[in-house]
This record gives sequence, C-alpha cells and structure tokens, in this order.
Amino acid sequence: MKNRIILARHGQDEDNAAGILNGRRDMPLTEKGILQAYELVKNVRKSNLHIGLVLSSALQRACRTAEICAKGLGTRHIILDYLIERNHGILEGHPYSDIPILAKEYCERFGFTYVLDVEGGETYPDLCDRASEVLCKIKEFISYCWWLDGDVLVVSHGAISRAMLVVHKGLTWRELIDTPSFSNCEFKILE
Repeated sequence: MKNRIILARHGQDEDNAAGILNGRRDMPLTEKGILQAYELVKNVRKSNLHIGLVLSSALQRACRTAEICAKGLGTRHIILDYLIERNHGILEGHPYSDIPILAKEYCERFGFTYVLDVEGGETYPDLCDRASEVLCKIKEFISYCWWLDGDVLVVSHGAISRAMLVVHKGLTWRELIDTPSFSNCEFKILE
C-alpha cells in the first residue's frame, strides 16, 4: 500500500490568539486550539482517511495537536525535529503589525502580510529548499516503517506545511506566496 502524506497545521496557540508571530517560539495550545485538534480528528475520519502514523514537530503546539490526533485515530505519534516552523528572525515574538516596521521586504496576499525578508529570518527560497529536504526525509522515514499500514498525518506549522505543498506540486517559492496559508488544524492531502 502506498502511504500518502497528509499535511496539517497545529491548533491555535497563545501567540496565534494574541496576533503574535511565533515562528520557533514554543507556546502552548489555547482551549480553542485543543478543540480544533479534536475537530481535526473528526474531519480526518469524515474524509475516510486511514491514518497509520502521526508525525509532528517538537514544538508543543504541533506536538500536542499530534498527540490528540494519534490517540483519537488509534495510532502512533513520532516527533521529527526537522518539521520545525520557519524562522522569522527578529520578528519572532512581535505582533503582526510590526511586520512593515521590521521586515526588509513583505507583501500582502489573502488579507495576510507575508514576510519575504527579515534580519535573521529564513527566506522563502531557503524555506522551499528546506521543505524539499523535509519531504525527502519524511518519505525515507516512512520507508523504514515496515509495520505502517495507512496514510501518514504530518502535524506541523503553517509556513513549512505550505512550502511542502508547493514543493510537492513542483511550484517555485514565488508561487508559495500565492498559495493561501493553512488555517489552524486544516489538512491537505499530497497526492
């Protein structure tokens, strides 16, 4: 059986709720985020997906979401450090309203401000390169899971998930900007 990869974003965390760019900050889920994780389980079940494994980033917002999913779907959860979110450099911990002040370059899409370049941050070309490597590592990891029966739910973060989706489709980093962000606990199937 071919194991498809299902990408999902974590539930709402404290920074999301406060309008703060979190990137690699490690904030816990809010009550709403926990409820979103349970809703993700319901939505995966409704989609008739058979999840045989849940992988996640080590950041607690993704890890906790993945734990809820693994328990609710009756499968294993494994943490992979390389599923970490994009580094937002000096913007991490700042409100979204600071993007025009601190970013070297940014753009507006879908009612959201995307940071293209910021001091100490990961650029979109770098993010896409890393996303390509991450997808290869996930596929390699899955190939060693001889016991795996079913699809793999990968719970990580908005930017890296979006980048993995774009890279999988063979698109460029410029097309990443024109791809809508994942909502909290939204999932997409890599076909």
